[in-house]
Amino acid sequence: MRHGWLFSTCVVGLLLAGCGAASRVDLDTLRTMEHRLADGAVVAGRSLFGAGHTLVLTLDPECPLCLMHAPELATLVPDDGLHIVGLYASPYIVPDSARAFAERNGFRFPQVMDPACAIAQALDAVVTPEAFLLAADGTVLYRGAIDDRAQRAGRKKPEATRHHLRDALAAVRRGERPAAAHVRAVGCFLECTEVEVP
Repeated sequence: MRHGWLFSTCVVGLLLAGCGAASRVDLDTLRTMEHRLADGAVVAGRSLFGAGHTLVLTLDPECPLCLMHAPELATLVPDDGLHIVGLYASPYIVPDSARAFAERNGFRFPQVMDPACAIAQALDAVVTPEAFLLAADGTVLYRGAIDDRAQRAGRKKPEATRHHLRDALAAVRRGERPAAAHVRAVGCFLECTEVEVP
């Protein structure tokens, strides 16, 4: 059934992406929760949303734009100042699929299952893939596109000319705020709630 929804969810995701962006995320609540990883392990929220910066990436193994961006995301490596979370927010994404997607692409960060969309709702996440770069207090330093390859549904460029996420991470590592705090993400709509398409 997920395949039948893919095109319409991508189109609706384009229409809604960037609407209602949160300026601060309640990380204190997310830190007190336990979260299940794609490999079945249960971890404390404070191990995912640490004292430094946290980058949350909304992902879906069946979203064509997640597949397109996977090689770029595979270059991201957590360190002492940056936690990275791969987030699968949908009751329809099974852990085996998320784990295989991460292994196939060489992701080196935790893959978190969010079937009730609790984390996605805290972020006001709309599409996959979408990046959320958070300060330790939950301030959203950057939200949006990985780069500028995806123009709109069914239209993309072969090569990126602007690397929005890479630039935001570089700014934060220099102790600066990203020049652009929000760049609309083009992607597949999160399957957290039923959406009526007019």
